[in-house]
Amino acid sequence: MKVKKITCLLVVMSVLVSSVLSTSITAFAQEDLTFSDEYKSSPFYEKLQTALADTQDKTTMERTLAAALSQEGYKNYSTEGIDIEQARADGLLWTGAQLRMNDDETGNTEYIRWAQRYIMNRSEETQYIDCDWCAIFVSWCMYQAGYYSEDRLKKYYYSYYADPRIEFDADSWIEAFDFDQQSVWYTEKARHKIDAYNWNTYYNVDVDPFEIPYKPGGILFFTWDGSGKYFNHAVIVVDYDKETHVLTYTNGCSDGMVITKQIDLDVEEEFIGKPFTQNSNRIMAYAEYDKIRPLEPKEITADASVINWSVDSASGIRIKTNSDSKIGSVSVDGEYLGSNIESNMLLREGTLSIGKSELLKLSEGQHTLTLTFDDGSIDVVLNILPEYQIGDVDLDGSVTISDATLIQFYLAELETLSEQQLLLADTNGDGEVTINDATHLQEYLADLGVVLGKTTV
Repeated sequence: MKVKKITCLLVVMSVLVSSVLSTSITAFAQEDLTFSDEYKSSPFYEKLQTALADTQDKTTMERTLAAALSQEGYKNYSTEGIDIEQARADGLLWTGAQLRMNDDETGNTEYIRWAQRYIMNRSEETQYIDCDWCAIFVSWCMYQAGYYSEDRLKKYYYSYYADPRIEFDADSWIEAFDFDQQSVWYTEKARHKIDAYNWNTYYNVDVDPFEIPYKPGGILFFTWDGSGKYFNHAVIVVDYDKETHVLTYTNGCSDGMVITKQIDLDVEEEFIGKPFTQNSNRIMAYAEYDKIRPLEPKEITADASVINWSVDSASGIRIKTNSDSKIGSVSVDGEYLGSNIESNMLLREGTLSIGKSELLKLSEGQHTLTLTFDDGSIDVVLNILPEYQIGDVDLDGSVTISDATLIQFYLAELETLSEQQLLLADTNGDGEVTINDATHLQEYLADLGVVLGKTTV
């Protein structure tokens, strides 16, 4: 499988929205778009309908697996010399201006046709997607199982595709399926692919491949050469034997067809022409999922409506909200603040961090900080304070008797001080906060000739 498969998946998932924006189509509402005539005349269509009918009361993962297994044996017919008319009669090839015959992995499949005709709303006169189809097949099975909803896809499009780094980190595959990161497990091989800027959005990292909770219908991602350099292949788990470590999976675009295979994680071997390595090294990530609920308007609130921040602060600010949504953009006074903040990430426990570098250019005074999420927005007042001077323990921008009192309260264990406040409370510069600092500050305020930050001699 080639690296271009990542781009292929992104194309498919991005165009899932095209039909949402142009038409209102639900699964099976217009079968002339959802399924080709050739496919509906084939046994694979009948097997799919039977599989979905038999699993109506099952979970989305179980229905996804049933859909995948119903397609066992479907070939892409991408090899030269095939009987085109017979292939069409078998429902294994859909019409187009040109037939893909470039290699054994990429060809004319119902799944690629679904992505182009139904999802992209493009004519069958042209063939747009020309790539390996493992991820397209997984998406197709999840769609048939009811995982995707049109409003969710619209949300996905605007939030997910805002991130220009999408092809360079693990999210290029994981978030393309709109998985909840709490239900994704990454092995050590995937660590360097995880977006370091959004490190706090990942929950299960450096998981032992043998300890991943594989379940039927879960989605598994491979790196074929064991290096972890790329996410090469997406499959659907059929079964995992915890004792023998034999993993069974079904997948598309393997030997040019939909096929079920097994891999022994304990075995060291050459795999599809890749170097010898233990098969456990080929596991990159695993994800579980449930039926996506329709989106509902969300009222987003923050734990503080006003945030005071000093330009000499060692770090940025952290805003806690009740949103677990993806951040779309951050602006100040209506002006976009910067691409480093537009992290396009799921907020872990509703916490958004903004680094100091993005705030330094703001002038002193009050600003309106607008956080835009994929399901709402919120305004927070950001009060930029001047650089604090020694003795301004309460961080109000001036040194007063209140600061001396706050030091006394701290020493009496009636108040707590932050690390920054403790530095400012060391008014005599001796490296510790004692009653002498409160006295030193009082002497300064009484204009007795003492200097803040220096011990009186």
